Amino acid sequence: MAATRSSCVVACGWKAAPDGSVDAEDLARVTRWPELRARLVDRLRADSSEFARAASVLLGLTGTDDTPVATGDSAIPCAGVECETNRRAAARVAEGRDTLARMAATTGDPRVYALAFNTCGRTQPAEGACQLLNPEQWARLDPDNAAPWLFVLAQAGQRRDAAAQNEALFRLSTSARSDQYFFAVPGLVIEHLPTDEAATPAVLTLAAEAIGLAAAQSVSSYQTLLEQCKPSALRDANRRQTCGAAAELLVERSDTLLDFGIGVALGQRVGWSEDRIDRLRGEQSAYVESLGSSSALGPADGCSGIRRDLATLGRHARLGEVGALREWVAQSGRSPANFIRAEREARVRMAAAASAASAASAAR
Repeated sequence: MAATRSSCVVACGWKAAPDGSVDAEDLARVTRWPELRARLVDRLRADSSEFARAASVLLGLTGTDDTPVATGDSAIPCAGVECETNRRAAARVAEGRDTLARMAATTGDPRVYALAFNTCGRTQPAEGACQLLNPEQWARLDPDNAAPWLFVLAQAGQRRDAAAQNEALFRLSTSARSDQYFFAVPGLVIEHLPTDEAATPAVLTLAAEAIGLAAAQSVSSYQTLLEQCKPSALRDANRRQTCGAAAELLVERSDTLLDFGIGVALGQRVGWSEDRIDRLRGEQSAYVESLGSSSALGPADGCSGIRRDLATLGRHARLGEVGALREWVAQSGRSPANFIRAEREARVRMAAAASAASAASAAR
């Protein structure tokens, strides 16, 4: 429902209701949303960077009127205009995906390859030009990165190829970093859009759209990694050492909190101390809480919330989520003991709440 003038507050040049809700049409008009979006795609398309041009292809797949009725390539049962809209959208997505795959097939930029590989990964088995891509080639372009080896490991697991799984796990554990490039496109969005206050809601919305695209892409399969490092496998000293190295990598040198969380779980399996596990989990919980609860279209505290979210996205693009967490912990002034205590107190509260809920359910 459109907010009325009497109930609105002004935030970054557009009007928001006191509860933070906005009129989408008013937002588009005041922030020049369609114009800024088209300008961004054009700027990226004309950029000298191959990765920027690849990002323009990805962003060009959204923001038009022919949005798919269903996600992915398979349309839900439909009729008439709905079906035609879905067919046009599916064809546009397939064409863009093929364009990215063809770019990746000849690129020397691992970010371009990762972008295309992950976009193609949403359709299995691979179709069209996506058949040209594989995680081994990504690993060759990105030799210090563990991320492609997660995919190699998963595919070897599907084939039940034990030798290939062992090799992939070793290569993963000895990598210098784990970089999913999750914030690479959002970072480009922030770099290429205007910094004037009236445009900031549109900048944040576009950055959030880029994150949504990344989240919808193929996600590394951690299940095979967890299976390779299950308790029974860790009875072997060499496997325990390899899984411990993988845990250190994901906790200390990854770019996403998802990697970080998997690393903590592996660390617990290989015998990290209770203090270390609780400190790491306490740091993650406190950092996530510090980020607040604002969103692209309805920031919790108006313009200041938008600026804060853009600054957070900028840090994540520059440092990765784990790097930003480390920076926040260092600047917080809190001791390791503080994070450990907070984590243990939170666990006690959760256990008490679960017990109370169980008792209430039994009493009904």
